[in-house]
Formats: sequence, C-alpha cells, structure tokens
Amino acid sequence: MKTLRSAVAIASLTLVSAAALASPIEATIPFEFRIGDQVFPPAAYIFETSSGSEPHVLGIRAKTSGEKRLFDTLQIPIKDDPKTIGLVFDKIGDTTYLMEVWGVTDSGRGVKHTVDGKPLAAVKNASRQKITATRIVDEREK
Repeated sequence: MKTLRSAVAIASLTLVSAAALASPIEATIPFEFRIGDQVFPPAAYIFETSSGSEPHVLGIRAKTSGEKRLFDTLQIPIKDDPKTIGLVFDKIGDTTYLMEVWGVTDSGRGVKHTVDGKPLAAVKNASRQKITATRIVDEREK
C-alpha cells in the first residue's frame, strides 16, 4: 500500500510539474513577421502548446481576434538562463522570421520553417532581435 501511495504521489507531482512547465506566454510584437509562409501583422500574441502530449507543436493566437495557427518546433537544449521568457526573431533579407520561443515549455523551442516547400536555411549574418514575453497566469491557480 505504501508503494502505491508513493507511485500516486510521484505521478501527481509529474503532472503538476508538466502543467507548470507548459504555460502560455504573451508578447506584443511591433513588426510584421513570418512563421514559414504565414505572415503575421504587428500585434499582441499568445504562444502555447497545442496539447500536453505533443510539446513540439505550438500555437500562436492573436490576442484581439483569437485567430490561432499551429507550428512545429524542435527542442533547443542549451539555455543560458532557465527563467528566460521571450521570442527571438531573425531578419533575413527584408523578411523577419520567428526563430525561437522560450518559456512555453521547460526548454527553448526552435521554429521549423518551410518556405516555398523547402526548409529555411539558417543564415549566419541575420540580424537577431529579442522580444520579452510574460507568462500568463491562470487566475484559478492563485
């Protein structure tokens, strides 16, 4: 019986930890940007996991209209500051791409871009811009 209680306690902590690490974040992006071939206007956006079972798929939702799109990501293993919450954009030519999302899950997520049916090649001389985001706190959790 003691083993069963321990297993239940560990499972509960795991679920709570996973939920805490998959919290939506919000950011106001003051410029037009792309995720793959999709263009997003300057606006306030919410970033979140699409489901608990697939943390590699993130959603972006316009705060005012509620319009939501999904996009695929890869885990970024290295993080200088584990408390970092934000977005990283690269300007390639005249186009700005969302490249990294930090704070929705327990690690950074690199955005997988497909442009004109081909993966977007990383460019070493792209200008990088960071936007700070804030964690959205569910009022029911207070």
